[in-house]
Amino acid sequence: MSIKTTAPAEADHVKPGVMQSLTRFGPTLFVLAVMGVGWLAVHEINTSGVSDEEPAEAEASSPNVIVLPAGKLNAAKLVSMPAGIHPVKHVHTIPGRIRYDETKHVDVKAPMDGILAEVLITPGEDVECGQLIAVLRSTEIGRARAEILKRQKQLEIAQQVLQREVTLARNMSDLSVRLDEGQPVEVIEEAFRGLSLGRYRQDILSAYGKKQLAAELLDKIQPLADSGSVSGRTIRERQAERQLAETEFRTARDQATYEVNQALMIAEGDVAEANRQLDLAWQAVESLLGYKEDRSSVVLNDVESLSRLEVRAPLSGTVESRAFANNERVSRGDSLIVLADTKSLYVAANIRESDWSAVSLAEGTPVSVMIPALNDRVFEARIRYFGREVQADTNSVPLIATIQNNEHLLRPGMFVRVTIPIGESREALSVKPESVVQHENQSFVFVTTDDRAFQRVDVSTGQASDDWVEVTEGLRPGQLVVTEGAFLLKSELLLQGEGD
Repeated sequence: MSIKTTAPAEADHVKPGVMQSLTRFGPTLFVLAVMGVGWLAVHEINTSGVSDEEPAEAEASSPNVIVLPAGKLNAAKLVSMPAGIHPVKHVHTIPGRIRYDETKHVDVKAPMDGILAEVLITPGEDVECGQLIAVLRSTEIGRARAEILKRQKQLEIAQQVLQREVTLARNMSDLSVRLDEGQPVEVIEEAFRGLSLGRYRQDILSAYGKKQLAAELLDKIQPLADSGSVSGRTIRERQAERQLAETEFRTARDQATYEVNQALMIAEGDVAEANRQLDLAWQAVESLLGYKEDRSSVVLNDVESLSRLEVRAPLSGTVESRAFANNERVSRGDSLIVLADTKSLYVAANIRESDWSAVSLAEGTPVSVMIPALNDRVFEARIRYFGREVQADTNSVPLIATIQNNEHLLRPGMFVRVTIPIGESREALSVKPESVVQHENQSFVFVTTDDRAFQRVDVSTGQASDDWVEVTEGLRPGQLVVTEGAFLLKSELLLQGEGD
């Protein structure tokens, strides 16, 4: 009876405890059940995706092989190239600066003291060779031009004297012809009436007249001497007189011919000297001006024109700077205007002791010039010359190269990096520079093994140029090496290593 009466009581006591436990832990069990179902679903999805889409990758994966899915492969746009034998030349990069071309950079200075009357250009303006850029007023140029006027007048006088001597020499030549023909004195005097013979008219014609008279007297008494009417003494006296007259005539004629020719030579020399002095006077003016004037059209007839000094551009280029304003006083040697033709510039760099082997490079050898200020843009320059003297403070020799500036992007003073070839080029197994990547100080490339698989191959490199990198170990000629996209493959490889 006791059993029957206590059992229901115990049952009633147990049921309320179970219900309380379910009520307390029910929500937690429900959350755990939901999470378990979710994990099973995600695992199923991932497992089915791997098995359905990329079974080949899962099977082919290894620490040094990258297998790209089709979609990623198309997006990567990888390019491969066979490793081959190419000419490789070692290069070295050194710092440098853009400089003016010294042959096309002119500091226009004041040639003398004066007043800067006009400045006709402004900085940044383009000018042509010979263009008027400034005007000075100077008494010094006035004196120099006055010297030109003096020399011009002296030349005119010398030319007049020369013309007279030429005329006299021509008349004397005509006179000699008539004298040799033996024409009478009256005929000769009539023929040369009004023509210039100078003092030689009297000397020569007088001696010629005496000679003719003595000859006539001798001819008249010669018949008488034959008949015995005139003594032999008289005949001899007439012959002596004739001989004396002949001698005096020849002496006068020879003396006149000599003096005329001498005067002609002196006159020609005076004209030549006057021309030289005038040319020197022009050169003195042009050296002050800095350019050649048009001697046929220049105006020198007033004081203002004499003292005007026109400053003209010595070359075509750009006005880099201007130091004075209008009506300022300037002194000899003051810098007025700086002109430069910047279509071509110099690249100046220093070849240090460790790179002196580059000094053997010939003039005209191309070098690469990288401009950091222009987003690392690369220009080509050509070596102009190497300095011959080693600079003691830097233990280097200067290198100058010419660079074209047709786009007007380059400015003197810009910092540049100059890549120069070192030594002679040689044939070697090479790949493109972008094919070689590094990780943990190890260089390697990616070799294409099939359409989607790429294997890392460690390599040792030698000399490098802008176009090729020598591979001394790790590759064989003909292996397909990734050129474009090697960095992407490196990233994929590193990610794969982290996943493993």
